[in-house]
This record gives sequence, C-alpha cells and structure tokens, in this order.
Amino acid sequence: MSAFLTLRTPMLDRECLIEAIEATGLRRADIEVHARARALTGYQSGMQAEIVLRKQVTGDRYNDVGFRRTPTGYVAILSDDHPRFGRAWLADVQVAYDAAWTRKQARLAEAERQRLEEERRQLVEAQRVAIHAKAKAMGYRVKETRVGETVRLALVRRTY
Repeated sequence: MSAFLTLRTPMLDRECLIEAIEATGLRRADIEVHARARALTGYQSGMQAEIVLRKQVTGDRYNDVGFRRTPTGYVAILSDDHPRFGRAWLADVQVAYDAAWTRKQARLAEAERQRLEEERRQLVEAQRVAIHAKAKAMGYRVKETRVGETVRLALVRRTY
C-alpha cells in the first residue's frame, strides 16, 4: 500500500513555482494550473490542488502530484513511494524555486529602479519647462548647458 505525503513548502509565488517545476524537466503544457483547486486522482481522501501534474505525466500508476495553495505557501501532495517525484524531486523544485524567486526579485527591483528614474527625469523636465516659462515672462532668455547628468540654466537679458 502506498502512502502520500503532504509537505509544506515555503513557496508563495505561483509563477516561480511553475518555473521551478519546468526546471526539473517537465514541459509547461504538462502542468495544469487552475484558479480553483481540482481533485487529484488516486488519493482516497479526495485531495485537491491548484497546480496538478497528472499521473500520465509523472508515470505514477495511481496518483497525481499536486500543489495546494494555502495562506502560508503551497503544500506539495505527492506519493511517498514514487521513484522520481518524491522528496528528492521536491528538494530540486525548492532549489529551482529559490533561483526563480531571486531572478524575479531582481527583475522587480530593476523595474522599480527604472520607474523611479523615469519619475525623477519627468520632475526635472517639468522644473526646466517651468523655469523657461517664468524667465520668458520676465523678459529673459535661458541659456542651457549640460555636463553629464547636470543641467545648468543661466538667465540672459540683453540690454542695449
């Protein structure tokens, strides 16, 4: 008689988990992702999961592999006696998940840095336009010079 394991994993991000499962050699098309938990076949207790690897994909005769979403992370549901999709495979998924999480955090940090840089650039441009408008209203011309990131504005008025 085979048993199944329910293991808590510190995996919170669905995209990173799917990427990690793919990194272990499965195709994206073989990974079922559902908004609502679906029944896993083979488990007598009627276990459900949002991310499912069907037994036809894993090669298990009786049981699917699943990941159920909980408030504290995904819970892995897998057969204890499966030669490939057991504890060692889950450890490989965890390593791949950690790498995917690190890459995602780096992408998000870079996107935030670019957003802040664009916000700063827009602020500087708005200030420059405002200075030009105010100088023109006062009868000045603005002489603008740039050195790297520094912009120097000089007000010029010709008097004859």
